[in-house]
Amino acid sequence: MNLAAFESMLAIGETVAVEFKRCGNGPGQDVYESVCSFLNRFGGDLFMGVLDDGTVVGVPEKAASDMIKNFISIIGNPSIFAPTVYLVPELVQYQGHTVIHVHVPPSAEVHSYKRVIYDRVDDADVKVTATSHIASM
Repeated sequence: MNLAAFESMLAIGETVAVEFKRCGNGPGQDVYESVCSFLNRFGGDLFMGVLDDGTVVGVPEKAASDMIKNFISIIGNPSIFAPTVYLVPELVQYQGHTVIHVHVPPSAEVHSYKRVIYDRVDDADVKVTATSHIASM
């Protein structure tokens, strides 16, 4: 990811295709819900180490590689994330902070995280429970 594109996304803020996550101690459940919703909608870009308002706080630099390994392990585990997906997180250095960026392409399949299907509505991840909504995905 180039610096100009990152700064542009920070300026625009969260959208249907951009999500910021603080991730102070590592990726939480909300990170995987966002990945799932991006896969089920139009795709998008996820930034770990950024507050909802676009303030870059970074993730602990020493923990970044373990955070990436954990992320890959979760999305590759079929009992947690189904169907599994292969994504390549990248480290972005910005004003002395380390940010983890994940580009999530749209998928032709319907994905679930912990057996729950998520969709992206504006800048939110929404649980999908109606079978008619799932069928339309």
